[in-house]
Amino acid sequence: MSEAASPPKTRTSLVPEDREKVRKSWRAWGLYLAFLVLFTWVYIFLGAGVILRPSTEAVENLQKPYIEAVYRNAAAVEKSKEEAGAVSAGVKGLFPYQTNGGVEPLFPWLARGLSDSPPDELLEKGRWANLFLCCGLLVLMGVGAARAFSFTGAAAMLMMGGFGIILERSAYFTPDALYNLLILVAWMCSLSLIRQNHLWLYAVLGVLLGFIYLVRPPIWPLLLAFILVSILRTFGEWYRRRREVEESKLWLNSNQLVGFAMLVTAFILITGPRLSYASTTFGYPFHSFSSLALWMDSSAEVMRATQEMRDRSPEATVAWTERPGLVSFTKENGVSGLWSRAMEGAQEQIRNSVIGRQGGILLYGLFVFLVIAIMHRWAVWRQNKEIWKVRGTSARWMLAFLVVGVFLNLLFVGLGNQVTPNSVATTAMFLPMLMTFVWIAERYRRQLQRTHLADVVNLVYCGLMVLPILWISFRIFSAVRVALLA
Repeated sequence: MSEAASPPKTRTSLVPEDREKVRKSWRAWGLYLAFLVLFTWVYIFLGAGVILRPSTEAVENLQKPYIEAVYRNAAAVEKSKEEAGAVSAGVKGLFPYQTNGGVEPLFPWLARGLSDSPPDELLEKGRWANLFLCCGLLVLMGVGAARAFSFTGAAAMLMMGGFGIILERSAYFTPDALYNLLILVAWMCSLSLIRQNHLWLYAVLGVLLGFIYLVRPPIWPLLLAFILVSILRTFGEWYRRRREVEESKLWLNSNQLVGFAMLVTAFILITGPRLSYASTTFGYPFHSFSSLALWMDSSAEVMRATQEMRDRSPEATVAWTERPGLVSFTKENGVSGLWSRAMEGAQEQIRNSVIGRQGGILLYGLFVFLVIAIMHRWAVWRQNKEIWKVRGTSARWMLAFLVVGVFLNLLFVGLGNQVTPNSVATTAMFLPMLMTFVWIAERYRRQLQRTHLADVVNLVYCGLMVLPILWISFRIFSAVRVALLA
């Protein structure tokens, strides 16, 4: 009896990574790098237009606290060098820590090299430095996205994120653009950990959360969402083993406790000097006026409470159960009052923020995800005994993290809607939401390279990504043309 014939070698026998490497030739990389050069030129050109146009009084008042913070941070660094011993001279100055409770230290600490300039000159130089810094970070993220995604997907994300959210914010001397980018990177790191919990990624997430905290304190919704979904996945994997179902090769329950310890350690290493300074100055390591403002009803109340706290000595600080916060608010208004305030504020935040004004882009990202997900599900239903099985085991956890993270963030900012109706924390959710839709769609597309739908899904996905590229390019061309003809 003759041996069974081996299955024919077809192009679908390649694993997705191999097919991607074949497609991503040096010519394709060359075209993408040319796109990055063009993107950089247009980004700086449009950003320069924002910098050079006259500023309104509101914009000037928004930037003024950060100018003052630059001088304070530079003075604090010099003071720490003078007070330090021979061995530790200058070490403390390597860490941003000086805060007045309103402006966090990282952004002014990065700009402390401009402290020799007068305020007007510092503002101008700082705006240009912020523009170039954010552009450089976007380009680096674009290169990383091209390694993980398709070129069209990476280009579309870069254009939608760079020109849709980051550009205008990076042209002012505020940390809003940096905060948005850090939130996006931390979100991507969290999604990676939800998929596959490598120990080293916990430390990276802790570092990123530390940097975010040193820019703007509200990191708790993101952190809590990550912890909750991680615990849910841990129980899910435990249940799978109890049922003797095939274990996930991406998730190790044993990494959880060690990973959380690494996360906390990395966070404290980054924020430790700031926490110590706040504890000494304000009597509470996690003190920030923005967190206290969540629980107040008007800007006048915030100003009054801020002045009282600044005049109070650290020893006279009230107990944490009595200061404005979750415990005191719940005692006074009950859980129903807490829920009503959060939900009403969340609805206002959605309407007034970028999420409401540019919701069409998010809906388009959801549409792309649904189209590719339907094709993926069709392949799962139709697949027979093939060598490569089409799976999507971690996508459900990524979607769970998206839902929980956005929901908790909206509740959080909703509490402070009466004082901060246009919270930067709401705007910061725009790119993570869009990135999650595209990321899962990209993963499904790669898995479909193992099926007969490979060419179809590549064509459909490429077309869906080209559409926003063309739309944004047309709007950019119109803006550049008007600027050059003016």
